[in-house]
Amino acid sequence: MNQAVLRDCVDLDALERNAQRVMRPESWVFCDTGADDEITAKENVAAWRKLKLRPRVLRDIVDVDTSVSLLGARVSTPIMVAPTGRHHLFHANGERETARGAAAAGALYVMSTSGATLVEDVAKESGGAPQWFQLYMQLDREATGALLDRCVKSGFKALVLTVDQPVPGWSPRAARTPVIASPDVRSVNMVGQPIARTAYDPDRKGLAMFPTNFTDLEWLVQRCAMPVVVKGVLRGDDAKRCVECGVKGIMVSNHGGRHLDTTVTTAEVISEIADAVGKSAEVYVDGGIRRGTDIVKALALGARAVLLGRPPLWGLSVAGADGVTAVMEHMYGEMVRAMQLCGANSLAALTPDLVKA
Repeated sequence: MNQAVLRDCVDLDALERNAQRVMRPESWVFCDTGADDEITAKENVAAWRKLKLRPRVLRDIVDVDTSVSLLGARVSTPIMVAPTGRHHLFHANGERETARGAAAAGALYVMSTSGATLVEDVAKESGGAPQWFQLYMQLDREATGALLDRCVKSGFKALVLTVDQPVPGWSPRAARTPVIASPDVRSVNMVGQPIARTAYDPDRKGLAMFPTNFTDLEWLVQRCAMPVVVKGVLRGDDAKRCVECGVKGIMVSNHGGRHLDTTVTTAEVISEIADAVGKSAEVYVDGGIRRGTDIVKALALGARAVLLGRPPLWGLSVAGADGVTAVMEHMYGEMVRAMQLCGANSLAALTPDLVKA
């Protein structure tokens, strides 16, 4: 079987195993690991599966509309590629390959600050699909502003500020199979283009690298010519305050369980945050989404769109851009089928009454 072709959920699970085989050990651990005991990383997946669907019957589901507006950009799918770092660990072409694969699936790609590819080069692979840029805000505001201007000039449509990693978490598993930093691989979009180190690098242990606060957020909203989304929110009160600062979107996320272990899962809090925000901002969610039914549950509970983190990296490592496309198309197909079986012919028809905890 062509490894880029995913016929069903069994093939997606097999893709994960294939990715582990083709990646270098340190790359696999960096991709797969969670923080400390890795409790949250595992519970993220389990939490979606624990939720039960209450399908409607005798509805017209022949034609299904999955299109959605994401900060003003109309896309055909509510499934995005989440910002993940250092794609050179998974493919020689790094983030360019990921962007190309997302675009082929018509999916929005969120590029990470911690990539080793220039924003200008990733933008060239958009293929007409919208791209957003994820930011770890550094102390040098002048340099940060210059980076934002480059993103706007390159065609990025929104800025995603990650706020749940003021200090890096710790992964014992990654510490035992570390990614060795190389002077030849640099975080080319960060101030000073530092050597690309992972968050689990011993030199970063306990270091307050991105101590962003609400004052910084207010400055960023004023300085940025793109709409700002805040990523890493797990509380309704925090979400409301971010919106009061002027942000246009909230990403419900616990960073895939990679920094603070034993947090609530995103499945547990998506409803709270969607209710807190209401119609004042768009809400998105990531964390442990592995099936089309997970996506249906997330959208029914208030998310406008979902993001996939690790699965696109499995596809990237096994089959490059084609692998990324295959993952996104597979998850889309599962979502559409689940929608039909729930009696929903549009995303608007995915309402909270479809889900029972």
